[in-house]
Amino acid sequence: MKFFFSIAVLACIAFVAGCSSPDEPATPTVTTLVVADTPEKSPEQELIENLWDQQAARPGSDIERVFRLYQKKVAIGPRNMACWDPEMVKEDLCVELVDAMALLDVPAREIIPLLDSLQLPWRFVGRDCEPQPITLDIQAGRVNLETIDDVVVAYTVERAEGSWDRRAVDREICPEAAEPDNELLDE
Repeated sequence: MKFFFSIAVLACIAFVAGCSSPDEPATPTVTTLVVADTPEKSPEQELIENLWDQQAARPGSDIERVFRLYQKKVAIGPRNMACWDPEMVKEDLCVELVDAMALLDVPAREIIPLLDSLQLPWRFVGRDCEPQPITLDIQAGRVNLETIDDVVVAYTVERAEGSWDRRAVDREICPEAAEPDNELLDE
C-alpha cells in the first residue's frame, strides 16, 4: 500500500509539473553586484602615477618599453644586478631603460621619483654648468644627471665595463669659459 501511495504522489507531481505552461513569465533573477573597496593610494603612489602619465606623453618616451625592460631587470636579480655583468644579458638593460625614458629637457624633480621607482641610483654631476663633487666609485646602472635651472640637459649611465655614452640636448649646454686676454694683463 505504501508503494502504491508513493507512486500516486510521484504521478501527481509529474502531472502538475507537466501542466505548468511555459507561457508564464519566469521569476526574475536578481543579481547583486558587490563592489570591493579599492584600497586608498598613498600620496607618493599617486604622484608617481601622475609623473609616469606625464612622462608617457613626452615625445621620444617609450613607456611600454621602459616597463618591459624593468621587468627583465627585476627578473635577473635585485637592484641593479642586471647592470653589473655584461655576460649575463645580451643588452645593457639599464642603459636601454634610461634611454627609453627620454630624460632630456625634463625637470629633475619629475625625473628623480621615476628613477627611484625603477630602482636606479642617480646623482647630480653638474648643476648650472658647475661640476659637482662626486665619488669615483662605479655603480653600474647609476644615472649621472647634469642640470641647468633644474632641467636635465645631459646624462650618462654608468656601466661596469665599456664606454659611458653621454646623451645631451642638441643645443650648446654650457658655453666654454673665456680664457683671460693676456695682452690686457701685460699693460
